[in-house]
Amino acid sequence: MATQGPLTASLSHLCDLPLYKKETPYEIWAEDIDPTITKTNVKLEIVHDCALHDVRLPSTDQPSLETHGFEWAHRPFPTECGIKTANDVGFGDVVKQESLIKYIDSTFNFIKEKYGCTKVMCWDWRVRHSKSTHPRTEPNIYSLKGKEGNELRATQINSSHLIHSDGSPGFMKKVLASVTAGEDEKWNDTSKYRIRGLTVWCPIVDVVESDPLVLCDIRTVEDSDWDVVEKVLDHSVEESMYLKRRQRHQWYWMSDQTKNDSIVMNIWDSFHPDSRRYSAPHCSMVLRDGDIRPNARPRESIELRLLAWNEL
Repeated sequence: MATQGPLTASLSHLCDLPLYKKETPYEIWAEDIDPTITKTNVKLEIVHDCALHDVRLPSTDQPSLETHGFEWAHRPFPTECGIKTANDVGFGDVVKQESLIKYIDSTFNFIKEKYGCTKVMCWDWRVRHSKSTHPRTEPNIYSLKGKEGNELRATQINSSHLIHSDGSPGFMKKVLASVTAGEDEKWNDTSKYRIRGLTVWCPIVDVVESDPLVLCDIRTVEDSDWDVVEKVLDHSVEESMYLKRRQRHQWYWMSDQTKNDSIVMNIWDSFHPDSRRYSAPHCSMVLRDGDIRPNARPRESIELRLLAWNEL
């Protein structure tokens, strides 16, 4: 039986500023910009009393993808892919690329079998290795200079301590149009298919000892709690979302999460194509001194961002 863990979490939220009524929050990730240009107008606040529930405890209701916007799903880690650490995934190396492809294919099969999906496509992925453990007071803007293809996916990035969504509704519609370009028009037909943007997040380490992922029950979130954030890259603009603090939010985590405990979370749902609240807020949680093991191993994880189709 799980022992009592933390009941609250300290989490980084977007400040609820009047500025964002007239100016969109933004981050400039593009390289070689005028040094006098402010790279972000994002201001964050750390809230220390976020209500937290451990799904290991029998008294905790078990989240589901359909109701809460996320769930923990038992899935034996596909060791046959050859991924043992974050160093086993990357660009520019045939073996690492093959390991990633095998992992993606395995995840496709898992999603199809568990959720009865007709089709699954991957539009993005991340590999993370925790390098610092603290709630953020400012966004982490990475330099992609020198990375292969100026790709964020070409580097191991830190765990994200800022509450976010992996895509705004408007951005996800663009992703759908992009990944299905040149394919049969039926894959854009929401009268025939329920189409969802999903993130499948999984530890690479045997047990998560630091920076566990926490997720917020979407039933406690309103559209207005989210602000869309523009991320300006060299050749494109992506849209994420950051969450503002509301007392009603309820957060969940899994103590001692293993590599066999994948998280499946919702980003976007064609049943609610313009609504923000159906995207699961999430971030890494800083464990307090009394809750973290001495010499805890840094967290390593892999996440795939998918589109999944279910026939109606």
